[in-house]
Amino acid sequence: METMPDAAGTVRLLPQYFGILPQHRGRGYGRALWRAAMHWGHEHGTDYQILQTTVGGASDCLCAAEGLSSLGVAQQAEVLASGS
Repeated sequence: METMPDAAGTVRLLPQYFGILPQHRGRGYGRALWRAAMHWGHEHGTDYQILQTTVGGASDCLCAAEGLSSLGVAQQAEVLASGS
């Protein structure tokens, strides 16, 4: 894991990319990984982390259960190259 200061100099925890296979969900593995990452960030002086999840997905539900709130929703669209 890594930290990086933002434009204002506030230290943030860079995103971690981890997931739990569907057949192993519901056993607390995701929560354990999440809490370990947050502990690491705290121990390394981070002030915040920005997360990106799929609305209503497993990670979104975990974030809500951990008390996080949404700051907004970004839409993603497929862009086709001309002539496609």
